[in-house]
Amino acid sequence: MRRKTAFASIALTALAMTGAAALPAQAAERPAALSRTATPDAAQPAAAAKSVTVKVSMDQLGRGQAIADALRGISTDDRGGFVQQAIEKAFQAAGGRHNVMLFNLSQNYADHFQGTRVYANVQWGNIHYGLWIFESGEFTNQGDGGWINWGFTGWWERNGGYVKFNRSW
Repeated sequence: MRRKTAFASIALTALAMTGAAALPAQAAERPAALSRTATPDAAQPAAAAKSVTVKVSMDQLGRGQAIADALRGISTDDRGGFVQQAIEKAFQAAGGRHNVMLFNLSQNYADHFQGTRVYANVQWGNIHYGLWIFESGEFTNQGDGGWINWGFTGWWERNGGYVKFNRSW
């Protein structure tokens, strides 16, 4: 009986040392063959920036192409950083006079915008966002908050997930 226990212990130790006993989640992250020869984190290459695609479906400002080009120029692998850059670039490309909302469309929301001038579907990696450029209105985020799911700029008052937007003029 002791021999079987000792043998099993030696076998498990050998598996653990080679990385062959990785849990399924760990195996998905890095193959066992790489775990033995992995380089330190500092030597690991940075993650590739996600590609951005933009489909403008409404453009009453005549600036849809400039907005799309500005968003396509964002190069980052940081989702929250993407949202922050996207609202700023959209705001500037739209002329700096309108409110801007970028929202993860997989989350629940209610929008009541007046004077919507531009609407676009924006895809960053596999995340789909809606982009609204508008004069005034209300928006309620019924899902998760944080920069990874939404961002807005303009003239607004916020109470939790509820935002009231005013006209700039």
